[in-house]
Amino acid sequence: MDKNQVLFDKIIDLAKRTENVRVVEMNGSRVNPNITKDQYQDFDIVFYVKNFKAFLKDESWKNDFDKPLVSQCSKEQRDYDESSNSYIYMLQFFDGTRLDLNIVDIKNIDKAIKKDSLSKIILDKDNYGFNSNPNESSYYVEKINEKDFSFTVNEFFWVLPYVAKGLSRNEVIYAYKHLNIIREELDNILDWWIGYNHDYKISVGKMKKKYKELLPKEIYEKYLNTYASIKINSIKSGLFQTLELFDCFSRKLADIYGYFYDRALYDKMLYFLSENYNLAK
Repeated sequence: MDKNQVLFDKIIDLAKRTENVRVVEMNGSRVNPNITKDQYQDFDIVFYVKNFKAFLKDESWKNDFDKPLVSQCSKEQRDYDESSNSYIYMLQFFDGTRLDLNIVDIKNIDKAIKKDSLSKIILDKDNYGFNSNPNESSYYVEKINEKDFSFTVNEFFWVLPYVAKGLSRNEVIYAYKHLNIIREELDNILDWWIGYNHDYKISVGKMKKKYKELLPKEIYEKYLNTYASIKINSIKSGLFQTLELFDCFSRKLADIYGYFYDRALYDKMLYFLSENYNLAK
């Protein structure tokens, strides 16, 4: 039998046998109608339980599964909050399957289910009657606002000289890490541009994985070139590619929404990089 089906059957069997578990919900890519299914998808499962503390105290249920290769739970995470009404167990198995099992107090089911649009009820012992219509709406690009746009522009141009400084000092890791920081601001701009072109009813996917299909081919190729190897010439090239894309799409968004954008800043920055750091395109 398919290894993913085997794991799914174990999950359902455990939930059915465990009186404490009242509702089972599946989240994530496995219920996303816009995602092509494959063998590498995780199982994102929520158990809604009537006795939250009791479930966490007795972890004998883990014996229903194979011994994991690696695992992590909430209390092993840096941001663990003991007062939380949810607790997660993440299990990576040797056969490549993975289970992220979130335990949630049944008292919070109304709020929790509404939180994630990519959800489907797969077991409902008490007939709560929640309708399942999985969609990506919880992950749509949020509509741009002037404050966030201004912050993004300011942060981009403020951090950019640090890349040049690192290059001039031959501090490649320093330069590389700051290039990654300004690329995050470029991602904001590209997200907003994609959102605008889809009426903000679009998700760019986890880790921007949908950029390939959502950006024009030539723009996507330029975007890929912003990802540098840890070499001086590669980082330098990535810097100028990032600057060019950022300026191009910031101008577009400023025109669309009437936001202020200093259109002379691109040329000023090119001059600044040349004069102070001997960097030219």
